[in-house]
Amino acid sequence: MNLTPQITGIGYCGMDYLCRVPHVPLDDKVEIIESLAQGGGPAATAVVAAARLGAQAAFCGAVGDDERGALIIGGLAAEGVDAGRVKIRHGCESPVSFCWIDKRSGKRSIAWSRGTARPLSPREVDRDVIRNSAVLHLDGHQTLAALAAAKIARRQGVAVSLDAGTVVPGIDGLLALADIVIASEKFALRYTGEASPRAAVKKLFTGNRRFSAVTMGKAGAIGFDGRRLLKVPSFKVEAVDTTGAGDVYHGAFAFAYARGRDWPECMRFAAAVAALKCTQSGGRTGIPDLKTAEKFMRQQ
Repeated sequence: MNLTPQITGIGYCGMDYLCRVPHVPLDDKVEIIESLAQGGGPAATAVVAAARLGAQAAFCGAVGDDERGALIIGGLAAEGVDAGRVKIRHGCESPVSFCWIDKRSGKRSIAWSRGTARPLSPREVDRDVIRNSAVLHLDGHQTLAALAAAKIARRQGVAVSLDAGTVVPGIDGLLALADIVIASEKFALRYTGEASPRAAVKKLFTGNRRFSAVTMGKAGAIGFDGRRLLKVPSFKVEAVDTTGAGDVYHGAFAFAYARGRDWPECMRFAAAVAALKCTQSGGRTGIPDLKTAEKFMRQQ
């Protein structure tokens, strides 16, 4: 069993500017309780989670040559993520998100921009890093490069994991190449046209799929391996901020899968890591290391 699996992510990376407020105002003003700035993005935060748990991790994306770009790359490198394949586009603005977190519920509202940095092209995909990975994790962004990378991964027997959170152009191609699809409830119902997560998760299990799942926030997640329907509840914690919880779930799931855990174990481990993340402000601040995550699971 590989104790330090290689998890490679391709997708969106940006800077998150977050503030926790008594309530999210509309045509009103409130005093900020807490604020912070840190790197974000679905695939980027997923590989940060994997790295903090102990994986060798790499990320491929694109940023501008502005201050935000330097902070994004620096944030990945500080977590031990190989960011050497993040392309820096000269004269461009980096992706950014502005997040407001409601103090009472921990729920958040996000406004984001992809910036002006040109997306990765298929020729910019590093074939060697893909071949040497245990899992290639995609979030639907950098679509042309992601499709090229997924084809390489499939030929090499590397598992392709997809965070299906938004219906974007090219998502059909990514779904067709993904071994593992974990979708948000909103995406799953909208994409499949089904009325329930139970029906949607089965419909997402198509082609050569190994596993599909639908995450439902506090209601936990439901998975399907072609035979069994698996329901795993969420862990109860005092939620401060849910920003990035889904991204962290994906990173923890990929880590557990690469270490050889079965589907129910992967789901439970991912749920625990995502729950711990929610106990602190920011999409990455509360991500635990492996020892902390395992101790938390034993205590439940």
